[in-house]
Amino acid sequence: MSILAGGVWCDAAFRNRMQSDTPIVGSTVLNQYAALVPDPLGRPYNVLRTYCAQGVYAALATDGAKRAEVQAQSTVEVWGTTYVHQWRIVVPSDWVNYGASSYAVIAQCHDVNVGAVGRRPTLACEVINGVLSWNMSNTANTGGVNVYSKPIGAGQELEFTLIVRWADGTNDAAANGRFDLYDGDSLVYSLTGQKNTWDGNATTEPNPPYIKAGIYQPNTGDAWWAGRQLAMCHVATIVASADETPASLRAWVDARLAANSNAPRPVYVPAGM
Repeated sequence: MSILAGGVWCDAAFRNRMQSDTPIVGSTVLNQYAALVPDPLGRPYNVLRTYCAQGVYAALATDGAKRAEVQAQSTVEVWGTTYVHQWRIVVPSDWVNYGASSYAVIAQCHDVNVGAVGRRPTLACEVINGVLSWNMSNTANTGGVNVYSKPIGAGQELEFTLIVRWADGTNDAAANGRFDLYDGDSLVYSLTGQKNTWDGNATTEPNPPYIKAGIYQPNTGDAWWAGRQLAMCHVATIVASADETPASLRAWVDARLAANSNAPRPVYVPAGM
């Protein structure tokens, strides 16, 4: 097993090539927008609670105030290699569906995009009116294509795994592309031998897309968002080597959770004290 970035949040995942993208600029540690809290389902470990609010954006008026996310360093992945990504997410018990216009992103694979061209992320896990949808965007589908959807609700735990070899047709040939998305152990979408991210080159896309997780509400002017806030809890966010599977990563996460219980631990007292 090789965990290349991230891990289980109660297990100091930030130590493994992760960084934050929150209203606190440049932070490589947790803060009030991305903080460890007790598991909302009452289990004996902490989770990462990510939080954004319309009021925060109104006060700061910065792009970073739209989101509270964590992400792998963009250099973790390289072209020509298959990776396994896993997100384990808990919908908070106080989650509110704000209706048909409501919109939030809770997980992503975002292209590096050195050219700073405004466009949708390569892969976005969006929640709209109580329905979670994975949307894939690329040069041929600039508005995004829904590849999998399911209803979600308060107190639900989710686990998604993406086995992928990113292919943009230049940095890696389209024929090498692989994209297998799992919900638990069920393969829910597969795309093989085709482009699966935005077109680029060694200058604009020196590395393939990188993993993100959190809560992001980009449509700050929407009427439904006025005075509102959103939070999402993340148990684990992982980039792993190609030999991993949904089951092997699940077992690893479960073992790390068991080893990092919030239960009181004995206090070490040196001999002779």
